[in-house]
Amino acid sequence: MITNRHSQQGATLIIVLVLLLIIIIVSSLAIRQGLLSLNIATNAQAQQLMNQNSDSALFTVEDADALKVNMTGNGMFGYISTPYNKGKELVFCYKGTNTAFFSLAQASVMKWEDGKTKPTNNELGTDGYCSLSNTNDYTSGRSAVMTQVTVRFIDDASGDVAFVSTVSGTDTLVSKTIAPQRATVTAISLMPTLSTASTEEINACLSTHMSNPSNAIPAGVSASSDSVTGTSFSTSISECLNTLNVPYTTYVTVYDMTQSVTGS
Repeated sequence: MITNRHSQQGATLIIVLVLLLIIIIVSSLAIRQGLLSLNIATNAQAQQLMNQNSDSALFTVEDADALKVNMTGNGMFGYISTPYNKGKELVFCYKGTNTAFFSLAQASVMKWEDGKTKPTNNELGTDGYCSLSNTNDYTSGRSAVMTQVTVRFIDDASGDVAFVSTVSGTDTLVSKTIAPQRATVTAISLMPTLSTASTEEINACLSTHMSNPSNAIPAGVSASSDSVTGTSFSTSISECLNTLNVPYTTYVTVYDMTQSVTGS
């Protein structure tokens, strides 16, 4: 009887250990599933926040009340639309704490000059580029999302379609109207806190890469590589951020700038 009792106690211990192992496995699977659900929820929330910030920037660009000011010589459209600035990118950071959406004093111009292997980014200084080190460059006090906006006028507004954007029944010379122009506005929103990339790397993407370099690189020029991120300067900001696995969204909107003619 004593031997039998010892055998039963040993069997009970094995059963308890097996049950404990099953509980550990089930708990591990539940924790893993919970973490996966949390990551999915976090990614969805991050995507929504970035989309909202890009939308907000573009809605402000389209504000009819501010268009008159934006078309002046110091405005976001007026400054970069001149023949001298065609093909360049006017860059500024959408700062939620600023009452003014755009200020030329806080903007930068990026251009690709002939013979250069990378774009020049300091024609107006470098204050226009968003910087992770500046808390004022985020769109909210939570320092979660930042949005960088680029405005660029295409050299040939007509493209493959003759007289596109021209007001029907008018002649720009006879009616003394402004010739139609086409502007591209790019809003790039990113969440640096969800990335393992360094501050230096993300800042390099935002301040040394163009939003659309493919149409800006002079013929016969071979782009060099960025020593900070290792990416070629022929890659866009979006491609640079993607290489660093930084969560981002890129919204591109094309606007036809025309002058309407009304009779009295």
